[in-house]
Amino acid sequence: MFGRSFYSKFLGFSLALSLVLGGFVGCTHDGGGVKTENVQKNNPIERARDVASQVERADRGGDALEEEESETSTKSRKSNKANTKKSTSNKNTRDKNSDEKTSSKSSRTKNKTSNSKDKGTPIAEGTRESTQKRVILATWNLENFFDTVDDSYKDDVLSEREYADKLSRLSRVVQEVDADIIGVEEVEKQESLEELAERSGYPYVAFYPGNDHIRGINVGVMSRIPIRNYVSHARDRFGSGGERGAFSRDCFEVHFKHKSNFTLLVNHFKSKIGGEKSDAKRFLQAQRVVEIAKDLNNFPVAICGDLNDDPENKPLSPLIKCKFLTDTLGHLPKNQRLTFFSKKYQSALDYIFVNDKLKPAFVKDSVKIFTDIPDIDKASDHRPVRIELDLSKIK
Repeated sequence: MFGRSFYSKFLGFSLALSLVLGGFVGCTHDGGGVKTENVQKNNPIERARDVASQVERADRGGDALEEEESETSTKSRKSNKANTKKSTSNKNTRDKNSDEKTSSKSSRTKNKTSNSKDKGTPIAEGTRESTQKRVILATWNLENFFDTVDDSYKDDVLSEREYADKLSRLSRVVQEVDADIIGVEEVEKQESLEELAERSGYPYVAFYPGNDHIRGINVGVMSRIPIRNYVSHARDRFGSGGERGAFSRDCFEVHFKHKSNFTLLVNHFKSKIGGEKSDAKRFLQAQRVVEIAKDLNNFPVAICGDLNDDPENKPLSPLIKCKFLTDTLGHLPKNQRLTFFSKKYQSALDYIFVNDKLKPAFVKDSVKIFTDIPDIDKASDHRPVRIELDLSKIK
C-alpha cells in the first residue's frame, strides 16, 4: 500500500519521537507452548490504557541504565541477551518495519498479536477478556533459578542434572500452590520461566530483563489469565539531592485481560547486604512503588514480591504506612508471618499488598504461607505466599 521510502521516513520519525518521549521497546516471543510478550513503555503517552478515565503519568524518563553497585560493563548485559534464545519477533521495534506483525501460540489458545505505538501492545489480542470471579494470587522467590549457561556476570551455572532437578522441584511446589497468577523472583532467563510455566500449567508468561547486572536475576509472572500488556520500570530514576535510586531488579507492572482491569506490580528489593546504604536503597524503592501505585489508582492493584526486610523496619515504612495500601499479611502474628528460612535466621520478607480499589475483593481468611510442602526447602529458601481475590466485588 505504501512504498519503501514511506516506511523509511516513518521509521525515522518514530525513532526520533521515541527518543524524545523516553523510549519504547515492544517484542513478541513464541515460547513453544507458553505465550510470552515483552513490552517496555517508559513514557505514559505510549502506554496502553483500557480505562478512559486513567490519568496520564509523568514521564518516567529514558535515562541510560546505570550499574547499581558493580563495575560490570554494559557488555555483560549484552552477553546475557545473546545467550537467551530469541525468535525474529524479539527484535527491538526500532530495528523493524512499523507494520510488522507477529503471531504466537499459547498451549490453550492461538492469539494474534501486533505492535502499535499508539495503543500499546495487547498481549492477548484475540483472547476473550476473562470474567473469572475468584482469583488466587501468589508470590514466590525461586532462589537462584539459573540455567546451564556460563554468562559473563556472576551467575550460578547448573549442570544439566541440577537444572532438571531444580525445575522439577519448583514445578511441584507451584502446582501445590495452585495460583491463577504468580509473581516470581530470582529467575535468570525467559526460557527457564517458560519451561517452568509450561510444566506447571500456565499458558501466559511475562518477563523483561531488569537492572541486576551482578547476578542477572529477574522478576516475572506466570498466569492462567490472559495478560493484556506490561511495563518495565527498570529505567525509572527517583529520589532527590544526594539520595538517588533505581530498582535493584525492576518494579514489573503487569495488566491482565480481565473485566476488572486487575494490575500487578512485582518487586524484588535490594538485599540487606550493605547495611545502612542498602537500607536507604530499599526505602527509596518502597517510596517509588507507592508513587507508581498512586498513579494507578483507577485500577485494582496488587503489589507483591520479596522486599527483603521485615514489616516493622524503616525501609518498608512507605508501603506499610501508606493509607491507600493494605498489607494482606499484616494481621498475622509475628511467628506465623515468616516467609524466609535460612540456617542462620527466619524473617518476613515476602508480601502482597492491595490498594483501596482492590481491597473489597481481598478474602481475609484466605492468606496462606506454604511451609508444609514436603521438601520445599530443597526448592527455595523462601515460602510461597497466596491470597484469594473475589474480583466480582470491585466497584
